[in-house]
Amino acid sequence: MHTPVHPRLPSSNAPLVLIAPAMAIGSHFYKPLVAEFARHGWEAHTIRRRGFERSEPRASRRHDWSYQDEINDIDDAIACARRDHPEQPILLLGHSLGGQLAAGHQLNHTAVDAMVTVAAALPHHRAYRFCGLPVLLMSAVAVPLLTTLFGYLPAPAFGGPGARTLMRQWARMAITGNPPYRVNRPITTPALVVSFASDAMAPARSVDVFAEKLFDTRTVTRWQYEHKDVLAGASNDHIRWVRGSSQVVERIIAWWAKP
Repeated sequence: MHTPVHPRLPSSNAPLVLIAPAMAIGSHFYKPLVAEFARHGWEAHTIRRRGFERSEPRASRRHDWSYQDEINDIDDAIACARRDHPEQPILLLGHSLGGQLAAGHQLNHTAVDAMVTVAAALPHHRAYRFCGLPVLLMSAVAVPLLTTLFGYLPAPAFGGPGARTLMRQWARMAITGNPPYRVNRPITTPALVVSFASDAMAPARSVDVFAEKLFDTRTVTRWQYEHKDVLAGASNDHIRWVRGSSQVVERIIAWWAKP
């Protein structure tokens, strides 16, 4: 991917950060990330993840939803943020599945001023080692079989308990390499796309494909967080980075401030 030309962002004041969680992770998990942004004077809020919030219904045969339903949840959260903070720029941060959803949102909306994806990939099985045989078996066999038997994807399967429609859409994406939404144009929203070294769940190649297929190269910045760059107390693990996010947050803040 060639070096992007970073656009000038709409305002020099700190944005309001909206965090879209990863698959099978509720909003409460992101409290350390919200606190890390607050430590730098930025306000952040986490969008609720269907099926994984306390006291809310889990996926079941009766309780089902899709990628589009999750994208609509993001749109509702952005609308509320715009209403409550009309003068403040909004930065949408998507982690893993949340990054896929954030991209799906931005393909059809222009509601945020910038976006960041962290460990978000286009999980085509060919982007994984050994042609992604485990990913292919899970997508082509386990997900269809289990969602048919149970009406949802039960734990401890990957993403479980996962909604039947969403997990089948994810499985088709892993088989075909095509996201579960139309891509009629590249995303032109200023974007920082972050990958982690040795991330088995989102290998660098799958993140590259995600960036190349969905984003305008003139407005996207790629950053690979290498093992040698991790400082004490920080992390570049697919999940644990949320608990040790200082360097990711500092990179986001530096990217936002860059003219």
